[in-house]
Order: sequence, then structure tokens, then C-alpha cells
Amino acid sequence: MISKNIKTGIPALLNAARLYALIDVRSDESAFAQLVTDIIVGGVDIIQLRDKQADDRMLLARSRILKNCVAASERDVLFIMNDRPDLALLAGADGVHVGQEELPVSLVRKIAGSLLVGVSTHSIEQARQAVLDGADYIGAGPVFESETKEFSELAGQTYLQEVAAEITIPAFAIGGITADRLDGVLQTGICRVAVSSALLKAENPEESAERWKERLQF
Repeated sequence: MISKNIKTGIPALLNAARLYALIDVRSDESAFAQLVTDIIVGGVDIIQLRDKQADDRMLLARSRILKNCVAASERDVLFIMNDRPDLALLAGADGVHVGQEELPVSLVRKIAGSLLVGVSTHSIEQARQAVLDGADYIGAGPVFESETKEFSELAGQTYLQEVAAEITIPAFAIGGITADRLDGVLQTGICRVAVSSALLKAENPEESAERWKERLQF
């Protein structure tokens, strides 16, 4: 399993991934462990640890809990660290995700080595550049207004159509995607989504993840 450092299956797991969850550190270790366990059981394929308010020590401590939860599971789940290739290495993550304002892929590779590198993109030009730079996958959005992050401009569903028609690496639609908006996203040709509030604020994260995963299996 990935959590046991058998890395040969990572590209296949990324290619098969449909449901990508972005989570914060939660209020305490117990709440964090419960959330991670619930969404793994529910069917999440990738978990990104993203919390702009948490310090490095907190992120590393939560990373250990996350990896232990994956190790205890019967499922293979990829662990991605947001923004920080140095912390991704220290945490034993499977990859790192960067935005347009962070280090470019070429420099991330120098730090992170063979880890997966994902890039946030907001236009087809940025998506093309991510492919040329050697990114393993992209986030495509924001599709809609989001509860967890503010954007001055939305890429929208037209951008998703452009990505689906041209970009061959895995692309995850992101930004304000809710259950009632999912069908519209899927109609663009994109078959992968990244969600945060949909799971973080769910009364039952496991059941919520199950419902999302069922709709993405086609």
C-alpha cells in the first residue's frame, strides 16, 4: 500500500482517482483522525492537507495521523501536501500541490524529487504550461464561488470543456462544486472533482464521500 511506502502503484492510483478531498487540521487530533478515517472509508482517492493557518509542526503532526489512518485502511489513498515540497518530503507524502504563485514545477522537482506534483490552473494557457512543465495532474478552476477560498475571477465550466478536450493528464475540477452542481461539471467531460466544504461541513463525512464517489463511477 502507499502508506507502507510501496510507491510503484502511484501513477496508476492517480490515473484511477476520481474524488479528491482537501482538508484542514480540524479542531484537534481526534477530530482530524475521525474525519480522515471517515472519508477514506467513504471512498476518497486523494487527500490534500491544506491549512494556511496551521504552522509547520502542526502540519507534520497531522501528517503522521493521516498516514496512520491510511495504513490502517484496506484502501490505497494518495496523500498530497499543499504548497510545501519540503514538508511533503518530511511528512512522507505522495506528492505536493502548488498554485500559480508558488514555486514552478521545475523547482518543485528539484526539492521533491519523484513525488507527484499537482498545479492549480485557471486558464487553458496555464493548463498547457503545466503539461509542458511536467506536472502530474492539474486542478482546474475555480468553477464556482467557493466557501473556502475567494477568487477575483471564475474560470467557469467553459474552461473545464477546454481542459477535457485538450489536456491529457488527470484534471480535477475545483471550486464551489456542490452535489447539485456536479451533473453540470460532468457534462463538460471532466470526470474528476476536488471538494472541501462538501466533506468538511457534512454531518456524516463518510456517507457524503460515498454519495460523491457513486456519482463519479461511470
